[in-house]
Amino acid sequence: MNILVQNIIIIVILSCITPLSSEADEGSQALIELESLRAVIADNAAYGKDHRQGYSGISELYHGVSKRTLFVPAYSGLNFEHIFNGDLTSYEWNIFEPRIAPIKLSRLEEKKVELFQKRTANWPLQSRLTYELTSEDTIEMRAKFRPLQDAWKKHGYIGVFFASYIHGPEDMAIHFIGRSRSRKGKATPRWISHVPKTHGDQACHRPAGSDWDPPIDPGFNISLVQGVSEYEYLYPFYYGISHGKVFIMMFKDVADRGELRFAQSPSGGGKGNPAWDFVFFARDYEIGKDTGFTAAAVYKDFKGREDVIRTWEKWSGNQVNRP
Repeated sequence: MNILVQNIIIIVILSCITPLSSEADEGSQALIELESLRAVIADNAAYGKDHRQGYSGISELYHGVSKRTLFVPAYSGLNFEHIFNGDLTSYEWNIFEPRIAPIKLSRLEEKKVELFQKRTANWPLQSRLTYELTSEDTIEMRAKFRPLQDAWKKHGYIGVFFASYIHGPEDMAIHFIGRSRSRKGKATPRWISHVPKTHGDQACHRPAGSDWDPPIDPGFNISLVQGVSEYEYLYPFYYGISHGKVFIMMFKDVADRGELRFAQSPSGGGKGNPAWDFVFFARDYEIGKDTGFTAAAVYKDFKGREDVIRTWEKWSGNQVNRP
């Protein structure tokens, strides 16, 4: 047997016993599941009879034996929707560039999937979103963004927007512990349940203590960012209820001088299908360096507000003063 044949045999044997790399386990969708939670992570390609092109993130989410997905079947949840800077020179660009630019899906582990976008047509922003099923009811998303050039210097912030299109919930509101903004009402901490009257009205809730609103040139065309509400949240989590289940969005590890805001629309996914969203602002970014945050999406049976609070406390390691 010559050396060439021996080497070929060795290579074949190693290929059989070496675990597959993430490069070998790719496609447009990936299922991650435990006994009580099943999720499909998708790039922005269409698939099946319902899911449309342009919607990435968690395209399907099921709890227990239910065959009803939380999200509108044509759309998705935790969908990377917009990049913006408030500069009027960008207003003629397609506001949905993250939906259109190619996304590479890689399965990193059995219950961990990454969506990587090199940049979009006009925005030199590299994104790396990792979705991991970390418990029986929780998917954690680690979001990293790397500006490759400075397309945001006019106003000094990078804005990114994520949307979750909820499929026909009986309660359209999101609920969070907050208060009225200064000179807008009561400063007493309380549970706030809010549904905007129209798309873009009172849509975006900033964190308590923030004295900053993003500079925006006239004619800005992302109304859910511009429609700042009279409320502010005290803890970075909110929840909504759909068909007896609770959907909790929680946030931590927000980059220094960054800001995370809740956003919502009563009709983002069509009539009767609200959007329960969030916005991240990177205000102290550096070219070539990552910025970002960590989020967790919890989906389980609704057992009351105290259970929601305890879920946040366990995940974040922080305590909540009950209102």
